[in-house]
Amino acid sequence: MTPLAALLGLCLTAVTLCYALLCAASPWGRCARCRGTGGRRHCPPCHGTGLRPRLGRQALTHLRRLHHDGTRPAPQEGHHR
Repeated sequence: MTPLAALLGLCLTAVTLCYALLCAASPWGRCARCRGTGGRRHCPPCHGTGLRPRLGRQALTHLRRLHHDGTRPAPQEGHHR
């Protein structure tokens, strides 16, 4: 592997880890539409709070939901819904 590719891989890993830590420490970011003021009561993205979940947090929630929905326990015998 060339030194340039190794450096690029290391930088990409560092950026990804830093963003993951940011999402874990502060999962909410400012709303882009109302600029985090929450002054617009009818702001659809943040519902007037001024905060929205970060993109990384939204992706993690989506992946968790997919995993949960795909690994539901099998129904037990003798129990009918």
